[in-house]
Amino acid sequence: MKEVRFINDDGYVLIKRDGKLLREHRLVYEREVGPIPAGWHIHHVNEDTADNRIENLEALPWPLHKRRHCGHVMREGVWWKTCTSCGVHQPESEFPTKKIQGGVRYTRGNCIECERERQRVKTAKRKATLNASRS
Repeated sequence: MKEVRFINDDGYVLIKRDGKLLREHRLVYEREVGPIPAGWHIHHVNEDTADNRIENLEALPWPLHKRRHCGHVMREGVWWKTCTSCGVHQPESEFPTKKIQGGVRYTRGNCIECERERQRVKTAKRKATLNASRS
């Protein structure tokens, strides 16, 4: 059984085995720790996707993994994130809810204050367009 090992465009080490492409970090984790729970991802602690040492790998539920990669930070039990408009780092509670899925609250990129301003501008443009079309 011949294996081919290479790094893909995203920086992950892949192994081609029996015609299948396998991610090395998942193989290492399963070999050293055991099965990966359904819906969990293997996170590279130091963000180097080619560094597949077991001490650099941790299993995370996918919502937590996504938060880590979106710049969220846990401080004293509270998730914080940075507003995409004003750049201020605030508790996640200061961001409007986008949706709740699987018990996880997803928030918008703008903080509540910036989202209000965005909506105000959007409404003003819509009213201006309507008034212009009536003239």
